[in-house]
Amino acid sequence: MTLSLSGEAYQRIVERARGELSGPDQRGVLGQIRAEVAESWRRSLVVHGGAGKTLEPRMVTDSDLRDVRRGHPLAPVLPIIRRLLVDPAAEAGLIVAVGNQEGQLLWVEGDDQARRRADAMGFVPGADWSETAMGTSAPGTALFSGRPVQVSRAEHFNPVVHPWSCSAVPLRDPADGRIVGVIDLTGGDEAISPLALPLLKAAAAAVHSAWREQLLRASAWNSAPSPAPNPAPLRGASGGWAAAPSSGADSLDAPEYDAGRETVLHVTGGLPPRWADADGAWREIPGKHAEILTLLTWHGPGLDGARLAELVYGYDAGTTLRAEVHRLRRALEAGLPGVMLRARPYRLGGTLVTDAVLAREALRRGEVTLALGHAAGAVLPRSAAPGIIDIRHQLDVALREAVLQDAGIGDLWAYLGRPEAAGDLELWMMSLKMLPADSPRRSLAVSTVERLQAEQT
Repeated sequence: MTLSLSGEAYQRIVERARGELSGPDQRGVLGQIRAEVAESWRRSLVVHGGAGKTLEPRMVTDSDLRDVRRGHPLAPVLPIIRRLLVDPAAEAGLIVAVGNQEGQLLWVEGDDQARRRADAMGFVPGADWSETAMGTSAPGTALFSGRPVQVSRAEHFNPVVHPWSCSAVPLRDPADGRIVGVIDLTGGDEAISPLALPLLKAAAAAVHSAWREQLLRASAWNSAPSPAPNPAPLRGASGGWAAAPSSGADSLDAPEYDAGRETVLHVTGGLPPRWADADGAWREIPGKHAEILTLLTWHGPGLDGARLAELVYGYDAGTTLRAEVHRLRRALEAGLPGVMLRARPYRLGGTLVTDAVLAREALRRGEVTLALGHAAGAVLPRSAAPGIIDIRHQLDVALREAVLQDAGIGDLWAYLGRPEAAGDLELWMMSLKMLPADSPRRSLAVSTVERLQAEQT
């Protein structure tokens, strides 16, 4: 199809094809439109009969919707979707829908005016927009086909949806590849612009990365030799942020941290710094607050103002630091009454711990698998704070050394999947020595070693 999906010429072809669906030459009619839309129309005709009748979505109750949201793997990654997709969509007058594998819309967010218009056709949280409920649409057809889909105006099976266009991508469980949800961009012709699908795919890639990261944590935790807390973001008794001193020095040789049922602030890996609230939903923390909390948990006994300012800003920024600490203290008091940020020196009271500290302490105990499960990647990789750069380096070096000295092939292979190991020839050579001759992983190891050796010559 060479015509633009939003072009009037193509839309007239689609409308003419729709009008002739009830005629004898249905195959010829459907041959005039895009194949994926024609296939969806055929399925929709079987379920709904004629193409002219208005369809209304099935709805779930508010209480059922809350239950579905709370238990769905999309709930923890919703902040990622909001940051990468909802915010730019709202600026463009579009809305974003996030649905489960059954086609139920769990969240619909974006431009307020567009959302109010979408309410009239039942494009709301709790509505079923699967093909069996609403016929051809981007979210329903993407779920059925398992592929990214764009549907423009009259291509929708339901005539009520003809003023709209939409793009959608399915989301898959990284463990087994099954479809677990869908992200949809809906609005005017902008929703099927050349930028729409790349934007959706980027958001989907970030979601898949987050799920793989969580899977890696769980895998490492489940294979640990000794009992450990739940690897998902843990909650203290207060059900929110809590903070506690970790160990008492600047290095990995600090006294051991006595971990109980802490609230874990996740500061490693590519996702924004975050923790889980009492309902298990992820809550992000602003970057500067995350830096301060990471530094104070790493340097457990506390830091005086001058030293903390140096570690955060790289220079004497006493006034700026005091203002930031004041904002952080107010945020902690508002969200987590049991958390205390004390001064002289600055230190934390409560039961907060970062995954970076948990990884450090696991390394001290020689538990490499557990350490890799805690540290999903670099510490606050986007931070340029001098103190964070130092922590990042300490933990990176310690993890690599532990893998080099003590890891089995399972831990080594998990580490080789991390970005920082992509060019580590020594560890890739080590994997060749450890992998069995019939291992399917050997081909990747061999090709990687050959590539890295060639790059060094």
